[in-house]
Amino acid sequence: MPRIKCSVDDCLYQEGSECKASSIQVRPTAMDHMITVSDDTACGTFVPRHTITMKK
Repeated sequence: MPRIKCSVDDCLYQEGSECKASSIQVRPTAMDHMITVSDDTACGTFVPRHTITMKK
């Protein structure tokens, strides 16, 4: 599996500086889907780390 760098400390899948999700989904952030720069995309796999700890 490719190594995917991630710096989102609050994501459940982030370990160190990598994403450990088994797969990721990248989606457009603009309604018109006109993507011109990386800021026009978002990680659809993101799960807040605190979501799991709150359920215990």
